[in-house]
Amino acid sequence: MGHGGFGITYLGWDANLQIKVAIKEYLPREWAHRDANAGQVVANSSDVQVHFQTGLNNFLAEARTLAKFQQHPGIVSVLSFFPAFGTGYMVMEYVEGQTLKSYLQLYGRLAWTQTLDIFIQIMDALRAVHKAGLLHRDIAPDNIYICSDGRVKLLDFGAAQLDGIGSVQSTQSQTVIVKPGFAPEEQYRNTREQGPWSDVYSVAASMYFCLTGEAPPDALERLKQDTLKLPSAYGVLMPPAAEQALLNALAVNSFQRPQSIETLQQQFLNLPANPAVGLDTRTNIHVNPQLKSKFAYPVASKNRYFFSGQRWLIIGSLSLMMLIFIFQLAKDKNPRIEPVPVAKGSGPSLQMSAPEPISNNDELVDRSRQRELERQASEELKQQQAAALKRFEERQRQESAPAQQGSKSLDATQKEHLRSLCDEWGATMDCKDFQ
Repeated sequence: MGHGGFGITYLGWDANLQIKVAIKEYLPREWAHRDANAGQVVANSSDVQVHFQTGLNNFLAEARTLAKFQQHPGIVSVLSFFPAFGTGYMVMEYVEGQTLKSYLQLYGRLAWTQTLDIFIQIMDALRAVHKAGLLHRDIAPDNIYICSDGRVKLLDFGAAQLDGIGSVQSTQSQTVIVKPGFAPEEQYRNTREQGPWSDVYSVAASMYFCLTGEAPPDALERLKQDTLKLPSAYGVLMPPAAEQALLNALAVNSFQRPQSIETLQQQFLNLPANPAVGLDTRTNIHVNPQLKSKFAYPVASKNRYFFSGQRWLIIGSLSLMMLIFIFQLAKDKNPRIEPVPVAKGSGPSLQMSAPEPISNNDELVDRSRQRELERQASEELKQQQAAALKRFEERQRQESAPAQQGSKSLDATQKEHLRSLCDEWGATMDCKDFQ
């Protein structure tokens, strides 16, 4: 289904569970290759053998990390892990969709409300990750997955590690391939300064990319000269408070950022009730059905998700339809009398006599009397039907044998009685057997 610098993802079939799965193979192309004859994955040279083996151990650690969040709706689930052909394989749940990076390439940058809907779900997932004492350290649009049902998943925990606060880490465990523009400056260095605030920076950088179409300048370059532009400079329509919260999360100095993902999430959720005038509130996320089989990744089962803007759009549409219906109903109650067109020509003109006016009081009295007569007739009909049904049920109880089971033909007297009822009340009875 896809491949990258560290492996290949295959579409598989679980013969026991009878379900599709995604199988991720560890195959770092810089350190290893597949032997064409034996089919084994081997290191490119003895010099990189240690790197290959360390990476394989980290690949297994990634599977174990994901297994901690088996039931979380915003994190990819792992079903199994097994070694084979000199490398390792991770088996994950499969669902159709595409990465956020692919989505942006297809549809362009997003509105503020679209971006917020996506990243509120990502922040929910990160709260669980941080609560478990882990850091993701590789949050970027290519590691965020938009499911075909609208849900959002956080992918690729290959760079995840224990939170540096109060934990012992080796230099090797600190090593990570950073994504320029999305990684904070402390992630470039082998220090213990990384923490939840590091993932806060990457989340904000990814949101910035969705809004502007460009990644923030590299964090190391910003240390020398900060050239970060405001989203509003790109024409982005968003609440000023939201823009300020985003810029705070993108602070180069880690101490100036929100220190937890919960804090950042609350800042976005607690925005003023009245946003800026002209705010773009589009929240529809396009999911192209033709791309479902092309973009796929292992994530949890489907559960339809609607973005908040779509719900309000539906409510607004229904309200508008109701107003139109009420207006039309009122219009029908007071019909407009259109003049009859008169044909032009040499013939005599037609003169229409005006109808005599009808007293409003007389009209109301006539309508009231008519409704009363209809009500009385309806009540009388109901009483007659009830009486006839009661007679039939009483006659049936008297003439039916208690021990008789199954179907039994009726005697001539019963048939004649039912036939007379059908003749009188055929519209309210099933009379096909007594015709």
